Amino acid sequence: MKKLLFAFTTIFILGASSETFAQYDYNWAAGFRVGEPLGFNLRKYFQNGDKAFDINVGTYGFIYNRERRYNAGEYKTAGLMIQGHYLWQLEIFRRDWAHVYYGFGAQINNRSHYADILIGQKVDHTKKISLGPSGTAGFELKLPNQPLAIFVDAGLYVEALPSPFFLNPQISAGLRLNVIK
Repeated sequence: MKKLLFAFTTIFILGASSETFAQYDYNWAAGFRVGEPLGFNLRKYFQNGDKAFDINVGTYGFIYNRERRYNAGEYKTAGLMIQGHYLWQLEIFRRDWAHVYYGFGAQINNRSHYADILIGQKVDHTKKISLGPSGTAGFELKLPNQPLAIFVDAGLYVEALPSPFFLNPQISAGLRLNVIK
């Protein structure tokens, strides 16, 4: 997974252009986010930037919710998360450098679960794969004369399997480099 993340990052950074364009003259953006989730972000823009598809690969439960009651047990460590959202974007302030966005999608996680029935056992945890719908909303600003954008977003993951209606709020901020025209 680390090799794949490194390859994506390298390809998109090397493909960056030094010319100045409007943010949505680009088809792709790559970046990093800090918060929940923490990790790599890849965005594909459609229809002049008013729609996009966002993929996040990173940690689940690293920044907050590391130690949380879950399904007759506890989460004590962070796990791997893959998330995808279809987004709608709107200009604000009648400027092409400021946008709000919102969208819906799904998330799959892999995390260690420390079940109460395993306390005191030689193997005290199991790996859990969970999935469910997620939603997000955010604000994005393009930096002047740069192919960079900063963003802040918040959302909610609602687990469907194996523990229906387990909620995990998600808040993060990051930087994206708009790279391929």
